[in-house]
Order: sequence, then C-alpha cells, then structure tokens
Amino acid sequence: MTRNEAIRQIATQRRPIHFFIKAWETGHSFVDIDLIERFITKPSQEREVEGFELLDMEQMWQTVIDLDPDNLTRVRKGEGEVIEWLWKGGDGIEKKTVYPFTPEGLMTIMDDEFFA
Repeated sequence: MTRNEAIRQIATQRRPIHFFIKAWETGHSFVDIDLIERFITKPSQEREVEGFELLDMEQMWQTVIDLDPDNLTRVRKGEGEVIEWLWKGGDGIEKKTVYPFTPEGLMTIMDDEFFA
C-alpha cells in the first residue's frame, strides 16, 4: 500500500491510547518506529508501506526495553513517571539522563540511542 493509503488506515484504526507506529516499508529490512503524528507528516508519502502496527505507551516502553542495552527504569515522580537512563560516556564514567514518561520522552530515547 502507499504511505497515503496507510495514513487513511491509521485514521480508522487509531484509538486514543495509540501514540506510536511501527511500520515497515516494502523492500527494506528495517522497521521504522515513530510518533504517529511525525509519521503522518513525513515527506515521501508515496513510498510503499508493507505493513504497520499502532502502539500504546506500554507497548512502546517494552519495545524500548527490548532494544536498549543500557539501564532504563521508570520511576514515580509526584503524580507521574520519569525514565532514568544510566549510561557510560566515552570516558567510561556512568551518567544519568532523565526523561518524562511521555510519548515524546520515549521517542527522544529512541532517537538518541538508536538514530544518533
């Protein structure tokens, strides 16, 4: 299906809990994971999409955990949650970065860790 056809299907399948899309393009071996809003507005709307899956926050959290070799934990802060990411810098010193447990926070980790 074309990307535009996929976008039309997303519109009918999406529920309020869905923030992310996992999509695979025809002829490519990699899977693209993105915020649905970013996926919809990307250029090259006519590229072929072989399939997609809509993900909620918990499914995306599990995806990040499954892909990430570093130490990620969810921590309660006030009435919400944050993600604490422990990682080693090039100098070998352990560092900690904190992200909000939001769709944007999860995508920042994906972008920084896997697409930096």
